[in-house]
Amino acid sequence: MFKRCPRCDYSLRGLPPNHACPECGLRYDQGCALYRVTNPKAVIGIWLCIFGGSWMNLRHLPTLGAWASASAWEQFISITALLGLICMIIFAWFLYRRYQRGMCVAVASDGLILRLLGFGDDLIPWSEIGDVSVKARPAEKPQIALVFLRSKGKSVEIGGTSNVFPQPADVERFVEQVRERTGSARRQP
Repeated sequence: MFKRCPRCDYSLRGLPPNHACPECGLRYDQGCALYRVTNPKAVIGIWLCIFGGSWMNLRHLPTLGAWASASAWEQFISITALLGLICMIIFAWFLYRRYQRGMCVAVASDGLILRLLGFGDDLIPWSEIGDVSVKARPAEKPQIALVFLRSKGKSVEIGGTSNVFPQPADVERFVEQVRERTGSARRQP
């Protein structure tokens, strides 16, 4: 059972084990599970490096007095660097807000919630999910689950750098829970 709603972050303490969130209506039961990102520092670190690179480009900005004497190419590079920095500040704010709420994967009664980079916060209904499997990786690396989305006609990877499933047992448990909810049969190797 969830302590907080994985969709809207509403506190579910004191509510029955089989219920719906009073805030957003997400149904949950005792079989629901939540997988949190265990190491968001890796993802944030990558973006900090890109942000730092954009910041370093700003040192090439000419001062206001020298702007008129700068060549067209120098002005173009300066404006591009400034726009890149503005985009990175906006994206850094987005990352901050995203991690503040907590990034996670939730197996709920109504479907799968993927609150990760690249995914919206919306619920993916069980009817949209086809097969689910484990992508073969060494045990010391963060594990990855492959989920086939019928509506998109492709598989999406869950895990990897977001480190949702640090151990092979975590991803296996997730795959079994999704298969149980979708009714898909276990594949034989």
